[in-house]
Formats: sequence, C-alpha cells, structure tokens
Amino acid sequence: MNRAFRSILAAAILLPLIQACSDTADSVYRNGRVYTVDDSRPWAQALAVDGERLVFVGDDEGVEKYIGLETEIVDLGGRMVMPGIHDAHTHLLWAGLQLNYGCQFSQELSLEEMLTALQNCAAGRAKDEWLVAGLFSYEQFPGGKPHRSYLDEVFPDTPVFLRERTFHHALANTRALEIAGIDENTEAPYGGSLPRDETGRLTGELVETATELVEPYLPATPADLNLAALRWAVEINNQYGITSVQEASAHLPTLQTLAALEAEGGLSLHVAAHLIWGSPQFGGMDNDGLEQLIEQREDYASGYVDVDFIKIWVDGAPTPPYFTQADVLPDGAIEFDRVLFPADVLNDAVIRFDRMGLKIKLHVAGDGSARAALDAVEAARNANPGSLVRHELGHTNLVTPDDMPRFAELGVIAEMSPSTWHIFGRLLGDPPRDAWEFGTLHEHGAMLTIGTDWVVTPTPNLFPALEGMLDRGDESIDLPAALRAMTFNGAYAVGRETVSGSLEQGKSADFIVLDRNLFDIPVSEISETRVLRTVFEGNTVYRAANSD
Repeated sequence: MNRAFRSILAAAILLPLIQACSDTADSVYRNGRVYTVDDSRPWAQALAVDGERLVFVGDDEGVEKYIGLETEIVDLGGRMVMPGIHDAHTHLLWAGLQLNYGCQFSQELSLEEMLTALQNCAAGRAKDEWLVAGLFSYEQFPGGKPHRSYLDEVFPDTPVFLRERTFHHALANTRALEIAGIDENTEAPYGGSLPRDETGRLTGELVETATELVEPYLPATPADLNLAALRWAVEINNQYGITSVQEASAHLPTLQTLAALEAEGGLSLHVAAHLIWGSPQFGGMDNDGLEQLIEQREDYASGYVDVDFIKIWVDGAPTPPYFTQADVLPDGAIEFDRVLFPADVLNDAVIRFDRMGLKIKLHVAGDGSARAALDAVEAARNANPGSLVRHELGHTNLVTPDDMPRFAELGVIAEMSPSTWHIFGRLLGDPPRDAWEFGTLHEHGAMLTIGTDWVVTPTPNLFPALEGMLDRGDESIDLPAALRAMTFNGAYAVGRETVSGSLEQGKSADFIVLDRNLFDIPVSEISETRVLRTVFEGNTVYRAANSD
C-alpha cells in the first residue's frame, strides 16, 4: 500500500469522526427544569453550549449527540434554570463606590452614632480634606429635620457632604457651603431648593438640582478606585443572576471605567449605558459637557456596552419631607412647578433624541411627571412619523387611570422598581396612595420591565421584587408574566431580544441555575431564592459555594 493511498484511506476514516466532533458542544447542561421564556417551548430539560451560543434547547435524549470527548457535562439534578436576569435600572459605579469603598453608615443609626461613624471615616485625614458620605435618612435627625449645625459641631474645618438615601438630596456643612460660594443670598437652580430654618438661616440641605451647587467641588474619585468599585459591582450582579443591565446614570467616569473593566476581561454582563442629559448634579459636568459626551458616545461603544441611550430626570422623589415628585392636580393639570424642565424644553429634547434613534429612559416619580413624559413621547411620535424607538418610563410609581392605555398606544415601556418597597413601602406621595400598579398596566397592554435601582436598594436582588409582583392583591400579575418582565422584556427594552432574554437555539448562552423551582413553591418563599450558578456567554461567571 503506497503512502498516498494510505493517506487517502486515513482521511476517509477520520473525516466522519472530525465532522462528528465538530457538532459537539463545549458544555452540556442536562437533567434540569429549564424555563425558557420561549412561548413555542416554555420548558426543556437540557441545554448545549458552544462558544457563546446555545446550540440546543430540548430534552435529555436530544442533547446526547452534542456530547464529545471534551464536552463539559453538568448534571442539574432537577434544578430550575431560567434566562439570565435583565436589571432594567441600576447604578453600577455609584453602588460600587458607595457600598464598598465609600464612607457609609446605616440609616438605623441615631444622630450621635452617625456622627461617630463620620468621625471614624475622617480619622487620619487632613482637616481640610472633603468628607463625602451617606446615605442618610431624614428620620436620623431630630424632628426629621437635618441641619448643618449638627455637622459643624464635629467638623468645623472639614467640608462635609452627605448624600440622602434617594441620591436626590444632600446635606452640607458650613465649610462645604463656603467652599462652594453658597451664602444666604444664593438662589437655587431651576428645579431645586435651599431650605431655611425658622430663623431664616440656610439649613445646609440641598434639594434636587441644588446639589449641583456643591457637586463640582467634590474630589474626583481616582481611576483605580473606580475600577475596583465597578469590578466588585459586576461580581455582585453576577451573584444575583444578572447578566444584563440598564445603567441608568452613565456619566464620563462610568463610561471610562466600563471600558477599563472590559479591557481586563472582567465585564461579565451586558450594559446599556444611559447617558445623562440635563442634570449636571448627576452628570458631573455642565450641560454643554453632557451634550458633548452624547455626541462622542461612540468612543465608548463595544460589544458589551451599548451607548445609544439617554437618561432624563423629569422630577424628583416621592418621599418625605419634600415630596419632589410632580403630580396631576385635581383639575387634571400637571404640577409643572415640580417638573425639572419646562414642557417645551422636555418635549424638544425627546423629539431630538428620538430623531437620532436614541432610546430615552425618563425618570418619573409622580403621576404628573409620568403624564409629562408620555406627552413628550407623543410629541416625538407626531414629529417623527414611523419612529420605532422604544422609550421607557423609569420607576413608573404612579400613573393616572387616563394614562394607563397610553403606554401601549405610544409603544412606551413601563419600567418598575418594586425592590424599593423594602425602603419606602407600597404607598408613595402626599397624600400617600398605592404605587406600582402592575396588574392594571399589564391589562392595558403595557410592556413591563423591573429594576433594582441599586444603589438606593442595598443589593441588586430582584427575587424579593418578583415575590412582590405576585403578592399585590388586585395589582398582582402571574409568574410567567413577572419572569418575562425580568428577562425577555428587559432584553426587548434595549433592542437585544433577538440575542438574549430567552433560552432559544442561536441566542447568547446567558442563564442561571436556582436553588428552587419558582413554580413549585409558595409565593411567600420566592424572595428567599438563591442563585447557584450564573452563566454569561457560555462561561460560568458565578458559582455558589457548596452548590453541587
């Protein structure tokens, strides 16, 4: 047998084997209860993953052909699998800095205990070095009234800036006000206020946009600290099963740090970065700078970071003592003195960004701001016929009955933040009224998404919120609808429904393994759900200890 013939014979024998091997997967997950969020196949037993994609979703018998000599085989042991979670509202860098690297204190502390905690943070620092800390609640101060005098007694020479728990307000001591050039004659910017005490003296409180008077004087966070904070935040998100987020406050440091984390291979989730417009107090630069960043946004785009998104704060927070949310008045008019922009400015911005193809998340805390935002989107739909940009109302706390149908009519997504119930309760506004009407919005055809609003919440855990959506009385929705809100709908909201949000052949292999089957347990136990494994683009990015 000559050499050429032997080579041909060997090739003939090996070719089928090579072809067979090419059909095998990198990993196979079998013997599970896989909830796919795919209407054509809601349940499966097994998944096969090759590279970043799902190549098979089906039963245990069918997945066998994808098992080769080097295929990793994971026995799910009957556990529930579902798509990776899409957190529709988070603040990754803020959370990482505040909760892991910033000077923080519990909102359960008394005033004296809080001041002691601040002294501990300041220990070893120069007296003139800024002390930035949080997050305080009004209840920590006598009579619920913060005052700079409490800080001045302990820090007469150190500038102190305390963030309030909603991130909408702050408290500054006298030294901080002096550095910022704020005195009794200073006027608050549009949409903000500088409260005074009964003697007419400034209390040091900075309400809503008034925080922008001090923010420019705060020290910038070093890039290495930003990177460590974001790295930690992403790891925590993976721990709670999150594989995709809407970053709701993407300022320049956020974009720079996302790029740095991706460069080192640590960005184990997808980010829809919503660039801040019109709010210097959150954006860290003036409005001209914010506009320039939006123009240059493509410099920060990548396969993991989408930048064609805008964030607009329409009003404030529906919490005491200031209740800075904009409501609908008894005569049906919008409470525009609490909307952070004149109607024409808001409408023009939404029309402009819609024309550019940029999706907008509009923060709305009151039913008046919700109406103003819907009016702005309606103006954009009229000005830009044929536009299919998927705009979204952020929080959607309160909505009037008349505005419920408008979400579906205008193609506006209702993003909810039920995780904040644990802090603010289920009643919001003044007078207090029921918030987060999931059932009614769902009945009117609105697409729902849900977010944690992390850093306002202590963790990015959406399972307590999921339980709340099922235990809301007349406003409850069923489990499939709620799971869809935190998976497929989240992907749809950022234009990724063809690659993520459900477990289907060809889609990204983003899924999580749970410690319990959500369909087999009482609703009251859903909040205790633990994620055992998180897989992002085919790679296990989190695995709980003792989860075998």
